[in-house]
This record gives sequence, structure tokens and C-alpha cells, in this order.
Amino acid sequence: MPASDQARTLFRLIRESTGALLAMRRNTVKHRPAPPASGLVLDVGAGQEAHPRADVVVDKYVVDDFERGAGLDLTKALVVADGHALPFADGAFRYAIAAHVVEHATDPVRFAAELSRVADAGFVQVPSRESELTFGWRFHPWLVDLEDGTLVFHPRGDAEAPLGPFFHRVFTESTMLGVWFGANRDTWHHTLHWTGSLSVAVAGESRAPETATLDVEHTVAVLADAGAHGPGDAARALLRCPVDAGVLEESADRLVCASCSRSYPVAGGVPVLLAEAAA
Repeated sequence: MPASDQARTLFRLIRESTGALLAMRRNTVKHRPAPPASGLVLDVGAGQEAHPRADVVVDKYVVDDFERGAGLDLTKALVVADGHALPFADGAFRYAIAAHVVEHATDPVRFAAELSRVADAGFVQVPSRESELTFGWRFHPWLVDLEDGTLVFHPRGDAEAPLGPFFHRVFTESTMLGVWFGANRDTWHHTLHWTGSLSVAVAGESRAPETATLDVEHTVAVLADAGAHGPGDAARALLRCPVDAGVLEESADRLVCASCSRSYPVAGGVPVLLAEAAA
């Protein structure tokens, strides 16, 4: 390549890189949660990186890391529960964060309804259809579109991302790809800052080819010595039975529903409020 062409190419690269960095900075603000300064904040499915502002974290899979990138973050107050049946009173939280979790749901409408029930406002982010078909995550059962403020979940069917492993690898290795991705974040992520209710629609049924495994007994055993902790008094008073929303009462190392008498284990101070764990 002639020196003059090299100079022009370098100039274009500098100009485009500067523009991309500015766009990435704007998108970073647009695509991150904005919890209020006061009031309880819930983070659902935070996985290995809970939001700094979260007062309570909900996760279903404590021992199986298959659907997240690393081990579960245990620095925040934890409640083991299912996003389809959040074990909290109506309006318990000022704000709910669900970043890259609703796309895992078997019933996104129910999941969204639960977020809307327990929180006044919140943040939801999911991979777009383009992201799923480029990168690909086998534990995601949906292709998601954003239509007029509504997240529309379409069954994934046989759709695959044949070059997914390549793009995942290059994304971790290439700074330039990361900048380009960030500059075009609207293409890759659907982000909603919602107030009042989260709008979701589903066009059919779907199941992921592979999912994490729930082992309640192992979960309880691991939590007993994991150094985790449950919610403090304010949030603990807002816990409810995940089956019938009854008030929960302390009884030794269990929480007992005053309405249906189901009891749930408390392991290492962490309530395990799953229907599968009820006795």
C-alpha cells in the first residue's frame, strides 16, 4: 500500500475510533441501571456481579454455574428463589434490576409480571435477536425483539449461531471489537428503563436446549458453609411464601408460611424460598 494510502487509512481509523469511543461512552450510560439513591433495590439473577446498589440479590442456581460466567457473588444479601415466583410482598422494592436474566425465563410474561409486582420501577436488559444469532447461548430459549417499548419473545426453534464460539473468543481478545460493539450497543442489547410495569409479549412456547440443574439438597448444604448471608430486618419482613404469598414466620432454621403451613429452609442465614424446597 502506497504511503499516501496508508496515511489516509490511518486518518480514517483515528477518526472512526474517536467517534466509536464517544458513542460507546454515551451507550454505557444508556445501557446501565439507574437505581434511586434511597429505597430498597432488588437484583434478580445478578450471578457473579451484583449491582453495587443492590440491597437483596435473588438467584435460583447457587451451585450450578452453567448459565453464568463464574461463581455466584455472595457479598450481597441473598435469597434463593425463582424469578417466576418472587417471594416478596407487593411493592417491596423501589427498583428492580434484571440484567441478562429474562431471556432465560420459561415464561417471560410471568417473570415480567413478578418484577412489576414487587418493584415500582426497574431496569431490564436482554440480548437482541441479532446478538443471539451472532454469539449464541444454548441456555437461552428465545429470540427477542423490541417493538414500541415491548419486549417480544419468539421461540428460538432450531436457530443457531454457527460462528458463536469464534465471536465469543474474539470479543475477549480484541479491544477494537469491544469498542465497535459498545458503539453499536443498541443493535446487540435491548434495554428498558421501566416505571409502573414492564411490557412483555410472547409469541409461542420455547425451551432451551441446555439449562442449569437445580439440586435443593446440595444448595442448602453449600450455603451452610459458604459465608453467604440473607437480608437484614427491613427486607426480611417483606419475604413471602412463593406459593401463596403468605406471611413467613421464623421457626428454628426454617421459615413457615402462616397461610399454607409450607416451610422453607434457611441455610447459613440465606432463605431458600423455592416451591421445590418446601416441606
